[in-house]
Amino acid sequence: MESQTTCAICGKDSTHKCSACGDVYYCSKQHQRQDWKKHAKFCKAYKLAEDSVLGRHYIATRNIKVGEVILKDDEPLLKGPVHNCVPVCLECYTELHESTAVPCTKCGWPLCQNCEEHGLECNFSSSRKDCKVSISEFGYPHPSYQCISIIRALSLRDTNPESYKKLLSLESHCSQITSKESLNTVRFIKRFFKTDDIMEEEIINIMGILQVNGHEVPLTEPPHLAVYELASLLEHNCRANCSKSFTIIGGLIIHAAVPIAKGDHISICYTDSLWGTANRRHHLFETKFFECTCDRCKDPTEFDTMFNALKCKEMNCSGYILPKTFLEQEQDYICKTCESNVPYVKVEKTLEDIGICLSSITKNDIAACKKFLDSYKDILHSNHYYNIDVIVALAQLIGHQTGGLTVVREDLLTEKIELCRKLNKLLTLLVPAENRIRGLILFDLYAALVEFNKRHTTEATSMLLLQESRKYLIDAYQLLKYEPTILPEGKIARYVEKILFSTNMLLEQILQ
Repeated sequence: MESQTTCAICGKDSTHKCSACGDVYYCSKQHQRQDWKKHAKFCKAYKLAEDSVLGRHYIATRNIKVGEVILKDDEPLLKGPVHNCVPVCLECYTELHESTAVPCTKCGWPLCQNCEEHGLECNFSSSRKDCKVSISEFGYPHPSYQCISIIRALSLRDTNPESYKKLLSLESHCSQITSKESLNTVRFIKRFFKTDDIMEEEIINIMGILQVNGHEVPLTEPPHLAVYELASLLEHNCRANCSKSFTIIGGLIIHAAVPIAKGDHISICYTDSLWGTANRRHHLFETKFFECTCDRCKDPTEFDTMFNALKCKEMNCSGYILPKTFLEQEQDYICKTCESNVPYVKVEKTLEDIGICLSSITKNDIAACKKFLDSYKDILHSNHYYNIDVIVALAQLIGHQTGGLTVVREDLLTEKIELCRKLNKLLTLLVPAENRIRGLILFDLYAALVEFNKRHTTEATSMLLLQESRKYLIDAYQLLKYEPTILPEGKIARYVEKILFSTNMLLEQILQ
């Protein structure tokens, strides 16, 4: 909507404008309220700010409700294969094998049998190489694919200068790129293509932009990487207040996961929010080049969830050990109850051994998951991130075998309900922006309660259970409604819409 200096309702000259977007003027508060329902569709809920620590970031210009779309990138500035990618079709990103790969007749990069054209790397390769690209080994990460996104970016210089300028305006932290692997990629591009007109510094800058601003897009198998213009200016928080969803054509939607007050910073999570604090901070430092000091990382208890805590081993002590801070490396763990001290190296060895065990168990095996939880019940807090990893798998496993929930034993059905409730409470507090996993857990909880209701129907309890399960169904839909139908979560959201209609009809019949 274009800026104006006359009232949007009556056309009178006005000096008061919308405080959120500053684009629309009103002669009075009454006319502003009158126009809000229409204007809200166009009014930006954020403004761009900048400081020396965060750089550019967004701040809410008004109160934002849960589920409200804050910003949307209709398409990425750039997309390409993820790092360490196996050979894939460079049009649809389907994994290729020797029997399915068809070399592009122009440049040689292999495509799948359904695709005939691909990205900017085609012209770049054919015009800057004396021979065609040849990929002959499949099934494992291929080093040649690490250059695809980079040469697509370089191609924008000539094909789309405006997009290239937008890409270069993003943060790169290129001075931090010193790994041998990254420098080998630069040398590979310089050696493999004719790039006398391209400086190494330009390539390194683009590598940094891709690494710092790239989003893994789950719309393809394997996923691919995309960089977005608006979303790239969102700051990180391990307890983010916004969730991201992808559109079916690869756009990105950022929507509020919790109520956001005017003046709050708008954030998403750059790492796996269900990792422990040390692992999250290490990943962010290695891949995004900053030390996270968000409120969650500053609190060793992670809002009293004890997400990183181990049980104290002192005689007759029921306490738990944690470091005083995760913001400093190699801190000893201390029990708050008995004040005993456990050396950092001893804790790390314990966690390393448990991590090795966790990586070896079969997570689609209910018995294996239950055995893991039982094996470490005297070492790890029940909310420890290793346990939560297994509990998430176990809660989703029960009832997903042949026959579904109808053939699940009573004790397992009850356990599924308890696990889902536990996870819902924990995830809501700790990672409220993890909409996809929270939505799936709530849908599983709904399904388990419906089955439990079938087995224990009394007039007194049936209505209560039906109302409770309906609540979880509504919550699951609200969490998953922006997911595209190409993803399982999107399919569930559409399915939930249908179930809600029939559930509401049933409740109305019972209440009549």
